[in-house]
Amino acid sequence: MKTLMEQGLECVVNIFHQYCFGKHPDDYLQPEEFKKMLKEQAQPFLRDTTPDGVSQDAYIDQLFKKADRDHNGKLKFTEVIVVVAGALIDAHNRSHGHEHGHGHGHSHDDGHGHGHSH
Repeated sequence: MKTLMEQGLECVVNIFHQYCFGKHPDDYLQPEEFKKMLKEQAQPFLRDTTPDGVSQDAYIDQLFKKADRDHNGKLKFTEVIVVVAGALIDAHNRSHGHEHGHGHGHSHDDGHGHGHSH
């Protein structure tokens, strides 16, 4: 039986594959596939982190360019993980009701422990 974490990690991989095997069936996300994935799967992250005065599309373009470490115009799984990590940090902050406003590109780890009973 798979652990809950293992199921969650497998879910992230499956979502990546769902979007990268669309119009251009390969193991990369093209810019339009990346944009579609974030808009359909990560609205809370986009809502919380898009800087004021920047459109969601422009912000997603910025995220794509930052993640595209090898500058080949498409994202492999290891490049997408950087963005997924940001979404995970945002989800963790929301789970504690943290209000941080828009446009923060850093971790909000305040050093206190959290006693989760999951």
